[in-house]
Amino acid sequence: MRLNVIQYESHEVQVYDECRRLAGGYDILVFSEDQSGDMTFSDYLDMLSVMSMQAPKDLKAAYAFKIYDFNDDDEIDRTDLDELVNRVTGFRMKTEDVDGIVDEILKECDMDENGTLTAAEFEDILHKSPEFSANFNIEV
Repeated sequence: MRLNVIQYESHEVQVYDECRRLAGGYDILVFSEDQSGDMTFSDYLDMLSVMSMQAPKDLKAAYAFKIYDFNDDDEIDRTDLDELVNRVTGFRMKTEDVDGIVDEILKECDMDENGTLTAAEFEDILHKSPEFSANFNIEV
C-alpha cells in the first residue's frame, strides 16, 4: 500500500492515517483532486471544509454519497450497502443479517424500487435526517 502524503511546497507530511481518522475511517480518495489517493494541502483543506459544521447540507450529502459509493459507479447499490453495514459493524455480522439490513434500507429509501439509491434519493434521505449534519463533521 502506498503512503499518501500532503505535498505543500517542498515539505511532505505523512497524514494518511490522520486523514482516514478524520474521514471516519472511510476512504479519502473522494477528497483527492486527482483521485490518486494522495492529498495536496488544498485537498486537505477542502476535506476540512466539507466536514465542518458550517458546510451546507447539500455539499455534505454530495461527499457522503461519494464516500459510500464504494464501487464508484455513481449509485449506491447492494454491494455498497453490504460494505457499509459490514464496516459499521466491524464485519461481525452473519451474511443473512447484513442482507436483512440492506433489504430494509432499500425498502425504506429506494423510491423508484430499482435496487439502487441515486444521489437524489440519498440526498432526500439525508435531508430528513436531522442528525446527519451533526454526525458528518470533524471537530478541529
